[in-house]
Amino acid sequence: MDDTFKNLSFPVNYWHEDDGSLRSLNPLSALGFMRRKTGWVRTSFDTVNFSLILNGGGEFHRKDQNWKVEAPCVITQWPGEPLEYGPAQPHEFWTELYLVYSSDLMPKFVQCGFIEDSRPVWAISNPSALRPLLEELARCLVTKEKSARIDRIAERLILETLLPPHVSASSRISKALNAIQTSWQSPPDLESLARRCNMSVSTFQRRWNESIGITPARYALGLRLQEACRLLIETSDSISEIANACGFDDEFYFSRCFRRQFGVPPRTYRKEHLIRSGRAR
Repeated sequence: MDDTFKNLSFPVNYWHEDDGSLRSLNPLSALGFMRRKTGWVRTSFDTVNFSLILNGGGEFHRKDQNWKVEAPCVITQWPGEPLEYGPAQPHEFWTELYLVYSSDLMPKFVQCGFIEDSRPVWAISNPSALRPLLEELARCLVTKEKSARIDRIAERLILETLLPPHVSASSRISKALNAIQTSWQSPPDLESLARRCNMSVSTFQRRWNESIGITPARYALGLRLQEACRLLIETSDSISEIANACGFDDEFYFSRCFRRQFGVPPRTYRKEHLIRSGRAR
């Protein structure tokens, strides 16, 4: 049994209350905690649910398929589907925190990768990252914190269960970062970067965005524009020459990208920075 969540408790069940201007885009409908769940659930829900199994284990049955449930892991419940799940030998019970959302959020959860039809159960590979979030959630329930804060913690919990251990994720994505930094003049090839990281393209895109926050194309564009800034200040090359050196075939497209990034066209940027450095020509 994993001791990461030993002695963890939640004082009350929770139902969402409207906070007006502080409303979350993914509001919880309800939240609950069962320290020693022994019975089986045999029903269909009209909500989208995420159950974090923190201790113990059992089985999950869906669409004539069975999945082993072994803590720490997550099981998901789709709206309108008959489901069966609960503790089973060698476990007598399991400890469960469940997060309940409106079925209206189902398309959004599918789009962002929280819900996948082929993955109704998944292991939590970095449980130690969940402990502080769970403790924060418990404190918010005790102090009757605003619903929006609780909503955000719940969303972070789901996201954290899907992430690999931080060291592993950083190490794998760094291979793609190095590749882009080495060949920044060319637009990044997603398939090549995914192979380098030993991931599918969809998984690579999700892991990259989680780690970096912008797409590989946007990251590479930023490197090209940074180099353009250096050349504008340190050389007397023409705008056309700098655009070409930074991987832009079209000077006017380069100028549009530059202005969008820095708020001024390349010529203005060059003039302003040369004046500041006392090197105006």
